[in-house]
Amino acid sequence: MKYVALLALALAAHWMLLSGHTEPLLLAFGILSIAFVIFMARRMYTVDVESHPFELLPRLFGYWLWLLKEIIKSNIDTARRALGPKSLVQPVIINVPARQKTDLGLVIHANSITLTPGTVSLRLGKGDIEVHALHPDVARGTLDSGMDERVPE
Repeated sequence: MKYVALLALALAAHWMLLSGHTEPLLLAFGILSIAFVIFMARRMYTVDVESHPFELLPRLFGYWLWLLKEIIKSNIDTARRALGPKSLVQPVIINVPARQKTDLGLVIHANSITLTPGTVSLRLGKGDIEVHALHPDVARGTLDSGMDERVPE
């Protein structure tokens, strides 16, 4: 029931942010829309901790800021390698350890690796992520960045 209430609250906030209307008729339509979405979500058994991970929100904003900083640093490094001599590009494939216990945590970790330029997640396994990197130094940076500990799960 907790997730139903949180979903209703999130949908109501989203609806208000997008519409901004406070007229009674439009509010009633919004409430009916939210009720219909919740009814359908419950009927499909998708209202649970994995599909609505509201517990991640407090850590998620700090993680996004850290990830944005890493993306900017990686962009600069990747541009330098792409525009520099050929010796700066030596592709390598490594396995990055992943301690996340949930599928959602593993996917967030793998997507975060792919978002940082110069690296692409190739395969997601139990306990590790296979990653293609532009250079062994980039691969070491992926291992040493602390992303595994920072991923909210």
